[in-house]
Amino acid sequence: MPAIIINTKNKNQEKIVRAFLNSLEIDFYTEAQEEQALYRAMKDGKKTNLLKPAQKAAFIKSLKNPK
Repeated sequence: MPAIIINTKNKNQEKIVRAFLNSLEIDFYTEAQEEQALYRAMKDGKKTNLLKPAQKAAFIKSLKNPK
């Protein structure tokens, strides 16, 4: 599923959006949670082997053309 990014203008809007998403049982994450997940992924990535050239090209292509 595609992700939706919402920028609220104040705490009241944030509270309303959070309540709405929770009422529909839609998962959401804060920017801080996303940053933590990215950091963990980067740490885990250091432990893996580097991509082969073909794999790297496919990965970069997928980043440039997201679905």
